[in-house]
Amino acid sequence: MSSQPTPSKLLSRDALLAWRAGLRTAGKRLVVTNGVFDILHCGHVQYLEQARALGDELLVCLNGDEGVHKLKGPTRPINDQVARAAVLSGLACVSAVYIFDGVKATAALADAQPDVYVKGGDYTLDTLDREEYAVLQQAGSVCQFIPFVGNYSTTNTLRKIQGNSTNADNLDTAASWPPALNHLCNRRSIRAYQPRPVSRDLLTSLLQAAMAAPSACNCTPWRFLVLTEPEALKRLASCLPRAPFLPSASAAVIVCGDLEKAHANSLSYLLQDCSAAMENLLLAASALNLGACWLGVHPVEERISAIREMFRLPENLIPVGAASIGWPAEEKPARTKFRDEDVTWNPPLS
Repeated sequence: MSSQPTPSKLLSRDALLAWRAGLRTAGKRLVVTNGVFDILHCGHVQYLEQARALGDELLVCLNGDEGVHKLKGPTRPINDQVARAAVLSGLACVSAVYIFDGVKATAALADAQPDVYVKGGDYTLDTLDREEYAVLQQAGSVCQFIPFVGNYSTTNTLRKIQGNSTNADNLDTAASWPPALNHLCNRRSIRAYQPRPVSRDLLTSLLQAAMAAPSACNCTPWRFLVLTEPEALKRLASCLPRAPFLPSASAAVIVCGDLEKAHANSLSYLLQDCSAAMENLLLAASALNLGACWLGVHPVEERISAIREMFRLPENLIPVGAASIGWPAEEKPARTKFRDEDVTWNPPLS
């Protein structure tokens, strides 16, 4: 088997440094972006075309395969780094491609010295990697964020492939499954996360979805504690024996219920309301391509007491459950747990 040819626009480090020096001499404005770019789709192309429009040349810094393993899990990338570089090289808007090792693009950005640095609309200045951001500031780079167009993503593409496969867990009716319900089967418990923060705007979107849940007599007794500090995540993990992965998440949301606000001051109604809010939050995370995992708190008294003590919660505020939140570093196929034997149609009346 012959080896893959080197993509036409793929640069070595020496070639990158020489090319960058030439652009500077010619007074050309260099735009740089970085990412995985696995299974290139329409959203990628539109994003890269918009990025190129911000300058004279566009450099794409591409995560090498080992970095993708760490970011996305052992099943990724689908296409190896040379293949991904070749596809990017075929785009007229891309001037050059540079493959870097590891998860962070810090060294690549230091070499490229971008005039303009571009990331997707799910990033903000606050959620850029701090080491990368320091290099960009030192280079005097202008940071631009391009909103995503449509619901395109490699993850969604893979979900469609898996969802339409006979190998999907128990999803035998996938062909007739209404697309509007896909997020119900796509939602899986994610316990491995990328070292990448989730913006406050996205976390707020999750909370808005959670608070769209039904509640008994519209009493909305839920209250939410949002944790993003590493020390707080470690402390919470120490209270939950099944959550050793929690410190690797970007955030956690603790769903509590206020017994004084619950319908009829009923614990049962409180638990139902808070569980509905938690499920809404998890489904919203899936819809936004985030990963989340429901971590049980109630009715285990040791966990309830530990969280109460940690945050000095009053007796009327009951921790019901917690959810880890982050960008997933693992992928799971869509599934349903449907079983005919769990359903009784028109049960006989007494």
